[in-house]
Amino acid sequence: MNEVLGSSNTGRVMVCYTRQQVLSFLKDKMPHVDWHLIETELPPIIWRSRWEKLAAQYGLPYSRRYMQNLDSQGCGPSAY
Repeated sequence: MNEVLGSSNTGRVMVCYTRQQVLSFLKDKMPHVDWHLIETELPPIIWRSRWEKLAAQYGLPYSRRYMQNLDSQGCGPSAY
C-alpha cells in the first residue's frame, strides 16, 4: 500500500515511496538498466507528485500519471 503522509490544502492525498521501493520497482521492470548509478542520488523519500521533476533530473522512466495508474492497480513502487 502507498505511504500516505497527509493531505495537501487541495484535499489531494500526498503519496510517497521510499528510495528502496522505487529502486526495487525499477530493477524489476527494467533489469537490463544499471540503476546502481542513481541509487545514491535519489532522495530517501520520493513524493509521487514530484515524479516528473525527478524523472527529468535522473532519467527515470514513466510519467507521474502512469505511476498513479500502476499504484491503483497495486503494481507500482508501493507494492515493493
